[in-house]
Amino acid sequence: LFAAAALAAACGPFHKGQGPPPAYLIFTNESLDQADVYAVLSGNQPIRIGTVAAGRTDTLTVPPEVVMRGENVNVVARLLARSSRPSSGPIPLHPGDRLAVRLPIDQKMLVVLPTGQ
Repeated sequence: LFAAAALAAACGPFHKGQGPPPAYLIFTNESLDQADVYAVLSGNQPIRIGTVAAGRTDTLTVPPEVVMRGENVNVVARLLARSSRPSSGPIPLHPGDRLAVRLPIDQKMLVVLPTGQ
């Protein structure tokens, strides 16, 4: 009985075939434009992780295949009808992380803070 309990405790979500958890971005769009949000790894194509309407806050899921690479992630917002592409710059992002990302009304850059979970 003890051995079975110890074995069950040792089996986390990685052993049950679920894989690593995603990371989450709580994205606040304070601008007047809709923002398509992308995760970009160095030298790779942007991966769209969601759209946040003007004046809204949404929780966006960053897929595990992005955060499992062990690279910093650049979060980029493409704004509807605008040529600017505000970004976070490279940030470390790991499975299970929750970060608050804010697009201010001036649309110059993305502000990233830990959420405290």
